[in-house]
Amino acid sequence: MSATSRFTSYCRCQLVLINPALNRRRIYFLEICQGLFHVVLFRAWGRIGYRVRCKEEWYPKIEDAVKEANRLYREKTRKGYRETSHY
Repeated sequence: MSATSRFTSYCRCQLVLINPALNRRRIYFLEICQGLFHVVLFRAWGRIGYRVRCKEEWYPKIEDAVKEANRLYREKTRKGYRETSHY
């Protein structure tokens, strides 16, 4: 699985960015899930150990949500975030 196509359907992933030299401990969470009438792209981000900020975006088709999730995944991995398996 390449970094450009991480999401293909309903899925979730957690990314972290830890750099003690710069005092950076950040987390980013992405999830595509089925809503009642739409597909939902859920995002949460913030500093590890503190309250996270959340955002939900609704899409009429899963392809649109997958495209946006992959764009966000590429953006974060370019900034140094790495995927973890802990949810």
